[in-house]
Amino acid sequence: MRRRNLPAPADSHDLTGRCVLFVGGLKQQVPHMRRYVEQCQGTLAHHDGGMEDNMSRLGKLFGRADFILFPVDCVSHAAQNEVKRLCRRWDKPYLPMPSASISVFKQALGLLLQPAAPAERAAPRPAAWQPTDPFPGSTPALRADKESDRPKRDVRR
Repeated sequence: MRRRNLPAPADSHDLTGRCVLFVGGLKQQVPHMRRYVEQCQGTLAHHDGGMEDNMSRLGKLFGRADFILFPVDCVSHAAQNEVKRLCRRWDKPYLPMPSASISVFKQALGLLLQPAAPAERAAPRPAAWQPTDPFPGSTPALRADKESDRPKRDVRR
């Protein structure tokens, strides 16, 4: 049963009939994402990234998609590479998301709906979220970020 004319949530974006292709993610979250996109007057197409759906079906979904989103933590590398290749071929904007959460999905939609210059269309947009420190509270001396910081190994035989 399709829901139509639902009130848009306060944090919604106006998709005005555009189609969002979501590749990968958690299967149980797709109905929630679909409901959100429909409340924003858009449609959601989903491909699971090759788990059950055939990868050849991914190319068929690109014809009607206006935006492509995929979570990097919940999709295969092969699917990521295929999405990027197809986005360059079809000149479609895409955005890799740092996680498969619905809040990140909403943020990513907001970023993709910002006007972009034509040269940026098939390139990933800068993320609204900043990378977190993988070693919170540690000192730089305890990290092995640089080659010079790593302990030297004795290579004598």
